[in-house]
Amino acid sequence: MTPSKRHTMSELLDIKSLAIVGVSQSMGYYWAHSMLQWEHNLRIWLVSRRGGEVLGHKILTSVDDIPEEIDYAIIRVPYRAVPETLLECHKKGARGVTIFTSGFSELGTEEGKQREVEIRHILDETGMRAFGPNCMGLMYPKLGIAFMPTIKRLSGDVGFLSQSGGVAITAYTAGVESGVGFSKVFSFGNQVDITPQELLDYFLDDDETKAVGAYIEGVKNGKDILNSMRRLATKKPLVILKGGRSGEGARAASSHTGALAGSGEIWNAAFLQANVLTVATLEDMLATLGLVSLSPQPKSRNVGLIAISGGTSVIHTDICIEKGLKVPKTSEETIRKLDPLILDVGTGLSNPIDLAADYYQDQTTSEVIRIAGEEPKFDSLIIGADVHNMFQAASIMGAGDVLVEFWKVMAEAGKKVVEKENKPVLVTIPDVAYPVQRTEAWRAFVDQGLPVFRNINETVSALSRVCDYYETKEKRASKR
Repeated sequence: MTPSKRHTMSELLDIKSLAIVGVSQSMGYYWAHSMLQWEHNLRIWLVSRRGGEVLGHKILTSVDDIPEEIDYAIIRVPYRAVPETLLECHKKGARGVTIFTSGFSELGTEEGKQREVEIRHILDETGMRAFGPNCMGLMYPKLGIAFMPTIKRLSGDVGFLSQSGGVAITAYTAGVESGVGFSKVFSFGNQVDITPQELLDYFLDDDETKAVGAYIEGVKNGKDILNSMRRLATKKPLVILKGGRSGEGARAASSHTGALAGSGEIWNAAFLQANVLTVATLEDMLATLGLVSLSPQPKSRNVGLIAISGGTSVIHTDICIEKGLKVPKTSEETIRKLDPLILDVGTGLSNPIDLAADYYQDQTTSEVIRIAGEEPKFDSLIIGADVHNMFQAASIMGAGDVLVEFWKVMAEAGKKVVEKENKPVLVTIPDVAYPVQRTEAWRAFVDQGLPVFRNINETVSALSRVCDYYETKEKRASKR
């Protein structure tokens, strides 16, 4: 066969009809549940040699039985049947596929590598594109394409690519719980065809994507992918979690997707040169992406802090300074506005704004947030939402049932600052105790579109990283 022209990512993502080949009860019909959980206009075809029915959908016994052309296929058949299935999907018109099946180069055997070579030849000859093998493939909430069941649907402006399907699932699930919506999530596995470099290049000009996160273990063309990262970072924030930084981690990465992880020191130096933000945990990645997605760009490193206790205020201040942020003293004019509101002994207004017992009055706290938001010395606000303190006090006063309303009032005040002053308002909900009440508070702030964090270090680190990115970007742009 003569090699065919390869479809572009944009052509690949133009999906209206999709087949799941290898539908299996052994996984609880995992892929059927994933693709049929949301309302959408996609035409979904289920295929398995055993036939049957699931979720009200008939299972066809052959790809040939699909009564129309398809745009895309999810392949979950034994590895020996993958080549044949690829050709069947191509015959039906598929431009792209997810090869979920494992048993290829990640095994580290010559046999596994040769299986991948055979797939590569078929893709070259047909022009079809493929994620994988050994991956979850494509997640596109806007279209209704999902690769995990029982999850919320939230389309947004964060793009994500991951060598690991498990990391991709965790990133989407955790992000949505924090109010972070995704444009597309790509799990690329063994990179037999679609590479992280191509995905980064796609995100560069994708109008649906404002910021990009990536989990990468190893790559096959290090220089090219770094150039793609550099180009993307000149336009959009790119946050990288590099797997395999240690020798032991590199060994685990090799057995996971068959990729060589490379030297952590070399990668870190390259990331710094490219203005790529790096993190060591998935939580820090989502915190950083959430801040970029949900907040205006911070104008400076100057932060206003609002807290419930003096000790907490000191801790928050120290962490801000250690992470390269600034905590300027509140102006005299703002202090004059705050002073009549604050009645309790032991408060402080000079920044941090320590409210002590006055914190318990929702109207007082919301007014403090409004006034602090207007303070010209503060270009971002960090609000400590201490659920444990509030719940303990509310419980002894028999007011636990109205605590949700307290958080809603505070969240609305923070949202008004974002809208009126165009400043980021970050909310820290310490993961201390009372998970039910903490979840209620979390939801109140997420519902107002504010970025929420699990602890002050996560909050401050995310803000510091974002400031690093924009400062470097602007500095380099001015030198061009």
